[in-house]
Amino acid sequence: MDKFTRRDFITVVGLATGTGLVAACGGAAPTATTAPAEPPAEATTAPAATTAPAATTAPAAEPTAAPTAAPEVAAPESKFKEAPMLAEKVAAGELPPVEERLPVEPLIVTPIYEVGQYSGDIRRCNTTIGDAWDFTNQVHESLVTWDYSTGEIQIGPNLASDWTVSEDGSIYTFSLRPGLRWSDGEPFTADDLLFWYEDLALNEEYSPAFPTWLTAAEEPVVITKVDDYTVEFKFAAPYGLLMDYLAFRGPEIIVPKHYLSQFHPTYADADELAAMVKDAGFENWYQLLGARSQTWTNPDRPTVSAWKVDVDPAEGRLLATRNPYYWKVDTEGQQLPYFDRFTSELVQQGELALMRAMSGEVDYQYRHMGFANYSLLLENEDKGNYTVLQWTGGSFPVQFINLGVKDEVKRQLFNTKEFRHALSHAINRPEMNDLFWFGLGTPMNPVSRPGGLYWKEGYGSTAIEYDPDRANELLDGMGLDQRDAEGYRIGPDGNRVRFVSETYPAELGTPAIDIFTQIANYWQAVGLDAQAKEVERSLWGERVLANEVDMPAYGIDEIHWTLAPDFYVPYQNSYMATGYGQWVSSGGKEGVEPTDEMKQLVAWFEELKTQPDAAKREELGHKILDQHNEQVYMLGAVYVDILPMVKHNTMMNVMEKAVGDYTTLHESISYPFQMWRKAE
Repeated sequence: MDKFTRRDFITVVGLATGTGLVAACGGAAPTATTAPAEPPAEATTAPAATTAPAATTAPAAEPTAAPTAAPEVAAPESKFKEAPMLAEKVAAGELPPVEERLPVEPLIVTPIYEVGQYSGDIRRCNTTIGDAWDFTNQVHESLVTWDYSTGEIQIGPNLASDWTVSEDGSIYTFSLRPGLRWSDGEPFTADDLLFWYEDLALNEEYSPAFPTWLTAAEEPVVITKVDDYTVEFKFAAPYGLLMDYLAFRGPEIIVPKHYLSQFHPTYADADELAAMVKDAGFENWYQLLGARSQTWTNPDRPTVSAWKVDVDPAEGRLLATRNPYYWKVDTEGQQLPYFDRFTSELVQQGELALMRAMSGEVDYQYRHMGFANYSLLLENEDKGNYTVLQWTGGSFPVQFINLGVKDEVKRQLFNTKEFRHALSHAINRPEMNDLFWFGLGTPMNPVSRPGGLYWKEGYGSTAIEYDPDRANELLDGMGLDQRDAEGYRIGPDGNRVRFVSETYPAELGTPAIDIFTQIANYWQAVGLDAQAKEVERSLWGERVLANEVDMPAYGIDEIHWTLAPDFYVPYQNSYMATGYGQWVSSGGKEGVEPTDEMKQLVAWFEELKTQPDAAKREELGHKILDQHNEQVYMLGAVYVDILPMVKHNTMMNVMEKAVGDYTTLHESISYPFQMWRKAE
């Protein structure tokens, strides 16, 4: 029973973010299969948006008065090509010809380095079934997608071939691709988007709260069908972040109505639906529908991604096979993806994933490799027949200071700038850099990051100098100059100033608990009774979101922070100010009322969301980050801009350099659908 609730980029003309299923680890690298008819040509820059070659059909024989049959006319060769495994099915009558499986205008992809060859299995590793959720990153498809072909974050077409935006930025109209089909051959149309909107998002049983990323001025979007291949998104106010959110979270709204409607009470027979719910071990229809909608656990669910899962990872291995109706082709007309299958072995522990990579059983992956293993990975390159690529966007360990903590005395201290600056000056970042990151990191606090959205030179440098004398001076100046018999400072309530930093087992370039224990030791040296402890991951999340933690300790998303604003703005899941976030998100019914400083951050971000002008969004983003830089609401240790990316030496079209980040969907930035394997 599967219950679930949650820069050198490929130059594509209208890209598709991510495709690839978490790949498995198994034995030696498989050999490449037959090469395409034309020799591979090296790709250069992305072409302007183009139209795929038109499909041709055999001309009908002209009837004549002669009693003899008309001569048979051979059909011209298709301008499209397909994988041998699909050609066999066409020959056997199990699939229609490739030109009938593609949309009228397929998305033409210029491969990263060269046109590829059809290949066998692509291999990755995950740990547990929860970790296998990474499949959804690797096969990410939305109306639009991230485009890094220029080295900057941009938006490109994908399932939608084009769109228009009203002058005030409140209405977006998307053109879908006629003829695009789900993996079972059914058409993908506006009805699928309307099903998500009307039957799922607006259904309070299935969705108690409408997705906040599709709201403006506190009103949900209104999605309407213009025709079968045109949809309109209308907001109550201008909504400047919609395209970014669609590139990041857009797959949520891409659902197959023809399949999922059988689990919905509006469409299904009540008795039959009740029986299905019972047989599946659920209590309600929405639990069943939620489980059946999962692309990474349900082999029966149709997809528009490059591979469709065939084996539920609960079996210990995730296996996906090419989608015969995938709607992208390369510049020579070869239907993508190049690989027949995408596999991932569940190895239970990150250390075992690392071992498989070093044994040459992983094709492309930075997940579970870890900066702490950088040297070890380099040492084993020849033995494992792989290369360690140096991607960017590495770990950024952050000590959050819960400004909205329940305890009033702690809240008073945490909201005092001098206290936060003292904490920052007490941290010996150069020493930590040598201890944990081989001296390769950059000491800084989290205010975006170099190369991140709205970054400015100098961000993150406030109060980062190791200066325990200055820390003591600031603390004494706040009235914390009295100490107890053990040398710890006495707070305004007459009790020792004591707080706990909580983290969970995580890889942040080195084990997280080691990082935050070291920070706690520095704070003890200036008279603060600071402790660090490690708890189980799910318990950590429960405690943090219940506002039970003084100082959550974790990493931070830096590249496109407006898509994860809770890190910088006090919303529901804010680690920086949990109680304040609860107050903001509940309209003042829960949590702790924020300070004026925190309310100002919210006001700026709400304006940024609804601002259609990119320059004005940047101005508002700078206001938010300027305040963070001055006030130091969060404490960073050392930012390491290195992600060790393992690439098997037989793998082609894996980017040599790229940005890896949650908001930009991790390794799928390199587009697994256009990777291929050369023969050894």
